[in-house]
Amino acid sequence: MIPFFPLTLTFFGLTSEYKAPLLEEVWICTQYMKNMTYTDVLSMPTYERRFFIGQLTRDVNKQEEQMEKAKEQNQGNNGKGSRTKKISGDALKTRMKNGDVPLK
Repeated sequence: MIPFFPLTLTFFGLTSEYKAPLLEEVWICTQYMKNMTYTDVLSMPTYERRFFIGQLTRDVNKQEEQMEKAKEQNQGNNGKGSRTKKISGDALKTRMKNGDVPLK
């Protein structure tokens, strides 16, 4: 007689193919999200865990875009700084001796 509901090994737990991505998601959540413990992440539903990872990814991408914009703005200065006045070497030495220009 053939069983009506044949139970496979996947019925009793996760397969080894699913365990590695699950542990990777747990690691990401525990490393980069504040106050999330291993048991918290493991006990939350999959859709919540993936939602949090998606939000983290979105935030990191926004930060990278902001850093790129700032880098592009700084490159507009050609790396020469943003001084507005030119001063000769002798005048600079005189100002440093008088204490008008801080040494630090």
